[in-house]
Amino acid sequence: MSRPCDHGGHDHHRIRALSNHPADTIARFADAATRGDVDRFRATWADDAEFTIGEMVHAVGVDDIVSTFRMLRDDRDFFVQFAVPGPIEIAGDEATTSIICHEAARGPGETFYRNHAVTADRLRRSEHGWVFTSRSFQYLWLDTSPFSGDSFLLPAGF
Repeated sequence: MSRPCDHGGHDHHRIRALSNHPADTIARFADAATRGDVDRFRATWADDAEFTIGEMVHAVGVDDIVSTFRMLRDDRDFFVQFAVPGPIEIAGDEATTSIICHEAARGPGETFYRNHAVTADRLRRSEHGWVFTSRSFQYLWLDTSPFSGDSFLLPAGF
């Protein structure tokens, strides 16, 4: 017989501490990008942020960043980002980190996209948690050749 683990009420404090950490912003970014959730994606950015992807993408300001996200994400059959956070250095209300990520996407039409990348990230603590002030992706490997498999839409509310 298993019993729920009782940590003396500390679970709530642990969860709250995790949700107010830069790693939570990294996870929310990957989740919003995978789901195509524009509002959640916007919430990961400072108003004056900068976003770059190699030599191909440079967006400044949250509105430009969200517009770029829509251009890159809309009309995809699917998109997924797996993010592995690296060490996070926090100095007061500023943080730096780097992640290693893998992304895969298909669509629109017969376009395909897979990559391995490393990011250089700067974040700032805001009243709503940590937000990116700068995020730069550098490709390690990029493949746009066709791949097989079926894609599925997530059910509403999933």
